[in-house]
Amino acid sequence: MLLFLCGYFKTFSSVLAGFILGIFVTICHYWLVYAPPLAEKGLAQQVKVVGNVSKVIGTGANPYVTLELASIGHYKIPWYRRVRANVSLSGALPTDLNGATLTGMATLKLFRSRKNFSVFDAELYAFRNQIFYKGRLSVEKASYAHSERLRTTYRTWVSQALDGLHFSWFYYVILTGDKSAVPQADKAYFQSLGLSHLLAISGLHVAIVFALSFALCKLALVLMWSRLAQHHNYQLGYFTFALLLSGVYVWLSGMQVSAQRAWLMALLGACCFLFARHLSPARTLIYALTVILIANPFAVLNLGLYFSFFAVATIFVVFRNTVRESQRLSRVKLLLYLQCGLFTALLPLTLYSYHGFSMSSIPVNLVVIPLLSVVIFPLLLIHLLSVMTAGWAVLAIPDAMLNSAYQWLNAFPYHWWHSGAMAPELVILSYIALLLCLSTLTRPFAWVPVSAVLMVSLLERPPDWQVDVFDVGHGTAVLVTTQGNGALIDLGASYFSRYSLFDNVVKPYLQAHRIKLLHTVISHDDSDHNGGLADLYRYDGGRSLEQFHQGDGKALCTLKTVQMGKLSIESLWPVEPMNSDNNNSCVVRISDGTTELLLPGDIEQVAEKALLALQREKLPSEILLAPHHGSNTSSSMAFVSAVSPKWVVFSRGFHSPWRLPHDEVVARYQSTGSQMLDTATAGQVRFKITGTEVQLETARDRKSFWFLR
Repeated sequence: MLLFLCGYFKTFSSVLAGFILGIFVTICHYWLVYAPPLAEKGLAQQVKVVGNVSKVIGTGANPYVTLELASIGHYKIPWYRRVRANVSLSGALPTDLNGATLTGMATLKLFRSRKNFSVFDAELYAFRNQIFYKGRLSVEKASYAHSERLRTTYRTWVSQALDGLHFSWFYYVILTGDKSAVPQADKAYFQSLGLSHLLAISGLHVAIVFALSFALCKLALVLMWSRLAQHHNYQLGYFTFALLLSGVYVWLSGMQVSAQRAWLMALLGACCFLFARHLSPARTLIYALTVILIANPFAVLNLGLYFSFFAVATIFVVFRNTVRESQRLSRVKLLLYLQCGLFTALLPLTLYSYHGFSMSSIPVNLVVIPLLSVVIFPLLLIHLLSVMTAGWAVLAIPDAMLNSAYQWLNAFPYHWWHSGAMAPELVILSYIALLLCLSTLTRPFAWVPVSAVLMVSLLERPPDWQVDVFDVGHGTAVLVTTQGNGALIDLGASYFSRYSLFDNVVKPYLQAHRIKLLHTVISHDDSDHNGGLADLYRYDGGRSLEQFHQGDGKALCTLKTVQMGKLSIESLWPVEPMNSDNNNSCVVRISDGTTELLLPGDIEQVAEKALLALQREKLPSEILLAPHHGSNTSSSMAFVSAVSPKWVVFSRGFHSPWRLPHDEVVARYQSTGSQMLDTATAGQVRFKITGTEVQLETARDRKSFWFLR
């Protein structure tokens, strides 16, 4: 299309050139920086690795860390790229892992994670952060690199200086950019108040540091020399000092995209001022974006980039539109216009990212932003200096007052409104409408994208019912929904009592789609099926377990039938306890009278035979979850023939040590003409059922970026 347009309109030639440059930069950057340096075959055996600990994910007997590698076997990592691995540690471990350089023998494999709809995409996150591998490392030697030790020492010193303050975790975040110490409850409170942006080092933080550094340098010079020579350009010194100090702050806080953007814009603005060149705000923003994308085109995968640039663009638009009224516009009104503009401009992104928005964000930010800029940040720097020199906690009294106000605000539980998941297409249409509204010439055409949004919302018909087989690795979690109500069969695993699949996959999905969980069935007492039981009790107090387990998730399910709308949910097995947990699995049949779903847990061939003798007429189903994840201890030929599914789903992990599904099981399902789906290769599997029509979707097909494996 661009080539065709260039033939008739020469102005499009620059667009075409930019498009070609973008493709060239992206492909070169991928092969130089983002492609895994060693493929799976190169990791078949243990290799010697040297790397620096950049993040401690979990502690304990075998800590789990992110390691920034310097070498893998004979391969030395080039200076221009980062290669990271998530590894569990054993062997000679140092007492302080932060910033430590570790040497040892590692068993590595290419990073691959679960892929689900509407929840955190760990695989995309790993790609963005250049985490290529995961595995185990037996540490032989530990030391400390000077540069990383400097950052670690700074963070340790800041943490100690803030010890004892109510908001020590918040002050620590805005000084270091490290969010690992933020309590989960406070993170949720900040989100509900519309203050999540303060937990990421952004342009606001960099602007405050730049302004304070500039003012500090100017004040110091005035105090040292009462009479400054007029012929010297002191402005150069002020800007240099402010840029240097804010640049150090950006480096210490982890070089986040929004912080880089702010520093680059400050650099461009300073250069224009010093060299008496005029650069419009729009060009300043575009140049900063260009530098960031040439340095790293994959920054477009980071939502923080969009939040940052949309926020700054909104600030420029608000200031441009209010400049004519500047003589009679008070600062309070200007701040109000600014907050309203930011709320409107960032609302589609907020709905897409957080599936809701804060109803109190405008008034709260009107108070908090000036307070942070004028009071908290300067006092925080004075506090650090006073602790270092005299041991005085200057911030103690203001901190207690802030804590009282914070507790009072959190006493009101109505800050957050859940909107449900928002499609990216609707986000794009919303921003097209906002863009058209900026000009009086294009404003009449804003009705086109607005109409498209309304048509999509009104004409999109939800299915009669839906089946979601979550990708939970080796384990099971299946959600059946209809008319906003849900029945959950199994909860997935929980790893090291730290990472629960229910908490991190199922619960966010329920919240994103505003699903009310009516019933939960635990097939049997195995950790890959009931690992999230404690988290389920915290979520709904065990209310959803009442029908099939009388509130006790560890008890065998009772045989009964319940209705959920037009769906019939029936437990067929166990009729009587057998001699193994697998054979005591609850077998659930869900039907709307036309389409059937069979969920047999981990029953083996002995239980399959007994089930065939008792309930053969109820077994035929269009959709089957393969018993025992596709193990050859299950899925006997008699059972497969009796069910005769159109679709069979294997719920398993990609790096399965049991090499599931077994070949003979696959052959049995092939003999009945069943279409086989595998969560390890397809991600979350979704069936949308309307009448007799069944629509199939998989998460990896919907999120099939070319650069992900």
